[in-house]
Amino acid sequence: MNTPEEDDPDLDLAYSLETPDDSRRLYARWAETYDETFVEKHGYVYHENVVGIFLDAGGSAGGAILDVGCGTGVVGVALGDVGETIVDGVDISPEMLDVARGKLTVHGRPAYRNLIEGDLTQTVPIGDDTYSGIVSVGTFTHGHLGPEAIDELVRVAAPSAVCALGINAVHYAELGFDRWFASRSAQGRLTSPHLINVSIYEAGQGDHAGDRAEVVVFQVLT
Repeated sequence: MNTPEEDDPDLDLAYSLETPDDSRRLYARWAETYDETFVEKHGYVYHENVVGIFLDAGGSAGGAILDVGCGTGVVGVALGDVGETIVDGVDISPEMLDVARGKLTVHGRPAYRNLIEGDLTQTVPIGDDTYSGIVSVGTFTHGHLGPEAIDELVRVAAPSAVCALGINAVHYAELGFDRWFASRSAQGRLTSPHLINVSIYEAGQGDHAGDRAEVVVFQVLT
């Protein structure tokens, strides 16, 4: 019997991304079917877990939130469903952004105020100190982005912004995220991070069914 991964080559490719161009190519052709063939099929619950942690940590209270690596918009919908009304999304894939643009919350409102094309390995087209909350789900999952990309998120976050970033548990130490957070905390730029380990998938079979992530919660200080 084939595993889900053998039947879903796009999922295998997602776990082997290495460059921004790899991401653009994959998501350009996966965007239209992503929700059906990935989110629904694999019992993806990562976004629900991270949004819940963000809110429990005091994230937003009517302030502007940035959804980093927003993809097709499942995070924006989850935030909007619980009443968050000022959510912007940034993603490297214009095709994924096109799908997110059509997403509505249970209240019948667009899930996003603004959708921005941007590459976290470069400067994103967002001003300094813009957001009071930052959420990221899936962007730091596959190992193609290291901790240095978080500097750009800190730049666009306002002082006292609450951030909840999902980072693949395997990559957290291997790629030096632990050292990055220790360094930035020692510099007084961030509070010490609080880590909460969560499931990425609700259930299932295959190589990635048991994958987990560290949701790193912290506040920006300067």
